[in-house]
Amino acid sequence: MANPISVSRTNRNLFERERRSQLRVLLSRLFTLLPPHPTKMSMPELVEHATVYVKQLQERVEELKRRKVQAEGEISSRQAEAGDVGNETMVTPVLEITESESAMEVSLIAGTGKNTALCDIITILEEEGAEVVKVNYHNDGNRILLSVHSQAAYSRIGIESSRVRERLTRLQISSATAN
Repeated sequence: MANPISVSRTNRNLFERERRSQLRVLLSRLFTLLPPHPTKMSMPELVEHATVYVKQLQERVEELKRRKVQAEGEISSRQAEAGDVGNETMVTPVLEITESESAMEVSLIAGTGKNTALCDIITILEEEGAEVVKVNYHNDGNRILLSVHSQAAYSRIGIESSRVRERLTRLQISSATAN
């Protein structure tokens, strides 16, 4: 007959092994959600890095909410000044470029009457060393919401972000004056 103490200890050891295995799986999943980093991290460093990253994301969300409210207020005041009562409203183009190591996201909000073509944006990104990974497009009544996610085609070379910003700004201005 098995000793009850050794059976209990074996069960605890098995339970602890399962708990650690589950913890490793969860930490591995957490690691994949964080932006790329050059070195391997210990578990406490990983958790600390994740905590800092989540706080940065929360601050970014709050900043974007403030900017959205501000932009909507500016649009409303322009419409009121112009006496705009119809469905055709002027949407001021908003271009935002977010960079992180070897990745870049280009976000554009523009009126539906703008001539900014998605292919122009993708061409600029590719010419400056980016490879488009994902594109989100949404038509929201009188405005278009566009988000282009890209990464460096060659990680050693990277993306020429200053030229991307300059060319996209020029593209946005030229398409805004074309109408």
